[in-house]
Amino acid sequence: MKHTLCLPVVGFLCCAPFASAANIIDSIYGIGAGSFEIPDPNITDYDTFTAGSTAMAGWTVGQASIDWVHQSIWTSSNGKYSLDMNGTDFTGPDAPEVGSVYTVIPTTAGSTYLISFDVSGYLSYGNSTNPKEMDVSVEAVNISNMLTEIHREQVLYTSTYTGSVTPLLLDWSTRSFTFIATEANTRITFISKVTNNTSGMILDNVSVELVPEPGSAALLGAAGLMLLGRRSRR
Repeated sequence: MKHTLCLPVVGFLCCAPFASAANIIDSIYGIGAGSFEIPDPNITDYDTFTAGSTAMAGWTVGQASIDWVHQSIWTSSNGKYSLDMNGTDFTGPDAPEVGSVYTVIPTTAGSTYLISFDVSGYLSYGNSTNPKEMDVSVEAVNISNMLTEIHREQVLYTSTYTGSVTPLLLDWSTRSFTFIATEANTRITFISKVTNNTSGMILDNVSVELVPEPGSAALLGAAGLMLLGRRSRR
C-alpha cells in the first residue's frame, strides 16, 4: 500500500444539481460513517481489514482486504480517513488483494436516490497498473434476503503526477449517479478491479441522498413564494 504516485480522474458521471439532502449513511450509522470516520481507530498510518470485518461503522468488507488509511499517509477528501480498495494482506487466497466494501441502507421502492463519492489513487512499489478501476454496484435486498443487481457503474482513474513525500497531496474527484430503488433495503458495494498489485483506487466521502420528486420540489417552491408574498404584504 505504500506510495509513490498520485492520480487524476478520467470519465464517468458528473454530479447533477439536486437540492441538498441528508446523507442516509450518516443518518443511519452516525455522522462521519460515509467518510469512514467512525469509530476513530486512532491510527497514524493505516490498518488492514479482511473479508467479514465490520470495524468501520456502517460498512462490511466483502472480499479479500482493504486498507483504512490515515491522512498522515495521504490527504483525505473528507475527515481524517479514506480507503485503499486493495489491502496489503498477502496471506489470503486472493493476494494480491482485490477488496470490496458494502453498506446497506433503507430505501423506498420507486424513489430515486443520488449516490456520490470521491476517488483518487496512487502507484506504489513500482507497480504500474493504470488506470485504476473500480465497480460500484447497487442491489435490492428483498424480503427473503436475496440480492438482485439493479445497477452498476465503472470508475476509472488515470495517473499524471509522481511524488513520494508523505502526506501525498492527492487530487480528489467526485463521481455520482442516480438509481431507482426497488425494495425497502438497498446494498451499495464498491469493488476493486485492480488485480495485480496492492495499489488500488482510493475511496472517500460516500453519500446517498433521496432525490425529491419534481412535484414535491415545485410544491415546496410555491409554498416558499406564498410565505414571502405574505411577509411583503405585511
